[in-house]
Amino acid sequence: MFLESPELYDAIYHFKNYAHECEILRAVIAVAAPGARTILDVACGTGEHDKFLKQYYSVDGIDLNENYLPAAREKNPAGRYTRADMTDFDLATTYDAVTCLFSAIGYVKTVERMNRAIACMARHVKPGGVLIVEPWITPENWKPGNSFIHAGEIGADKVCRMSVSGQEGNLSTTLMHYLRSTRDGIEHYSERLELGLFTRDEMTHAFELANMGVRYDTEGLMGRGLYIARPRPQ
Repeated sequence: MFLESPELYDAIYHFKNYAHECEILRAVIAVAAPGARTILDVACGTGEHDKFLKQYYSVDGIDLNENYLPAAREKNPAGRYTRADMTDFDLATTYDAVTCLFSAIGYVKTVERMNRAIACMARHVKPGGVLIVEPWITPENWKPGNSFIHAGEIGADKVCRMSVSGQEGNLSTTLMHYLRSTRDGIEHYSERLELGLFTRDEMTHAFELANMGVRYDTEGLMGRGLYIARPRPQ
């Protein structure tokens, strides 16, 4: 995948206001888990959220992409970053808050794997803590045939991505083509991204299966909503 490069990933997604998102996240955590001091960032990517959250919390992270973890460690040297699958990990510790942001839950693709991921994250939440999951787009709101262009810079290089959306059953598909200018010319790459389209009911049921009470915030960090869940008393 072209976006296995952390530099290219950050260049394409520079439009995201990570600092503002983290301010919203801090406000959510303050209400749901007052006094929270520790965070586990599941599917942490290159650590852009952690770069801001580390000012207020002790932040660890996991991600399946080994290439992203060095970038996350550089942005948050005090954090512990581990390569792990969100559907099956055990860090042998718990956190005041566990987050899974930027719709990363969609990468699990199926409801069964989504249930496993939520259950696994829930097991890492302290009593009185909070699990916060930013969902991918719901089936009724996914629009096949839409196209988008994003551009950024990596040093002197320019990078541009054009993408078009599709759908296959309960999977959203995105075909992405990249152009990167270098001193020697223009490089072209392409890749196909698949994410699971989960309904609100399917997501809510996953938290209930994990013995968590959940509420849904319609706006969330960037308009995609936010699931805010707390462990139910044993």
